[in-house]
Amino acid sequence: ASAGGQITPPIMGAASFLMAEYLEVPYTTIVIAAIVPALMHYIGVMSIVHFTAKRLGLEAYPKDQIPQFVQVWREGWFTVLPLIGLLVVLFSGYSPNMAAFIGISLCVVVGFCAIDKPLSLAVPLALLGFIFWKASPYSGEGFSPTMAGVLGALTLLGCLHRNERQSFKDLFDSCHVGVQYALAVGAASAAVGIVVGVINTTGVGFRLGFMVTNGAADMAASLAPLLDWTSLEVFGQASIQQFLSLVLIAIACILMGAGLPTTALYIMLVAVAQPALAQLGVPALATHMFVLYYGVISEITPPVCASAYAAAGIAGANPFRTGVSAFTLGLGKLMVPMVFVYAPTMLIVLPEYFTLVSFLQVTLTCALGVFAIATAVSGYFMAPLNGLWRVLMSIGGLMLVAPSLGSDLASILIIAPVLFQQVSSQRNLQAATQ
Repeated sequence: ASAGGQITPPIMGAASFLMAEYLEVPYTTIVIAAIVPALMHYIGVMSIVHFTAKRLGLEAYPKDQIPQFVQVWREGWFTVLPLIGLLVVLFSGYSPNMAAFIGISLCVVVGFCAIDKPLSLAVPLALLGFIFWKASPYSGEGFSPTMAGVLGALTLLGCLHRNERQSFKDLFDSCHVGVQYALAVGAASAAVGIVVGVINTTGVGFRLGFMVTNGAADMAASLAPLLDWTSLEVFGQASIQQFLSLVLIAIACILMGAGLPTTALYIMLVAVAQPALAQLGVPALATHMFVLYYGVISEITPPVCASAYAAAGIAGANPFRTGVSAFTLGLGKLMVPMVFVYAPTMLIVLPEYFTLVSFLQVTLTCALGVFAIATAVSGYFMAPLNGLWRVLMSIGGLMLVAPSLGSDLASILIIAPVLFQQVSSQRNLQAATQ
């Protein structure tokens, strides 16, 4: 789920600000365009998790054990203070390093420092000194008085709350564990850096975009005569070339984005893939979003999947299996870029493509398609989903995702028997348990 943070409004990642500069549009345009595609990612993640839990027979918490919203906030409000500090610094235009420093410092203050522990007050006093020094005219480009006041207030609140503090032994243990995780992720990132360096030094990446379009044209010329008998436009040579180009560019983005920070991979991929997509007549905004999406997907795509390596380190799990699981959960994010390239109405902000009817048709059917594919991946819907029924649900889901009224109607015919089978299986299960 966190792998969607780079593409989820309103914050997104630093690459979204670069996109606004490249396209010369307001940042709000990028935010609005990203809303629906990001939503599809989370629909896929939540659906697969939900149906997998149903298949495994995992029980929900009883109502009396579910945490109460008001009670949780009353007992843990102070844990939000470091997050507020981090966001204040980040949105004020300072570097991520500065935001991380303030966030971690506030975590130490909130979790370990208190009035009844006089020695521990050295940390918040040092932090306050740093904040107000940054607000002074001697620090150059420092904090504004307003921001310094907000950060100072957060520091004081972190010291004054009445909840239990941890010991400094726990702080030392936290630092020890953090270093261990950082070493595991750093080793993987260093190995990936060698691959990225070779690609950039040899210039392979910058030739790749044009090689892809030429290769797709050759493959389309070979496949089109075999599909002429269908007389369908979707199997024409131009359509096949466009689809193959998109698939190959997506694969190239995933491979080249492996292990890179989002900003760096976006800059590199725009230079490589954007010209190739522009040749296919794809709108500029859809092109940049397409490149960004598939670059971000590299974070959860084996064998590199740097984010999955970090998650596996925390969970004590096998990194490759964690990567495969993450990739499976991210199937929604994998398919959606294809949709907004073929149907830019999903991005909302392109008036030449947007109508309310087309937007609703594309968005709703895409959401239903992602949902259907999630049931096929997890192997459960209303009852266990196996064999041919699972295949039919996958095909029907893919046809729902495809932005075409004809494919939507065909998907209904494919999915209808599966729904009938699921209703029958559910009734049989209920009868067997009574």
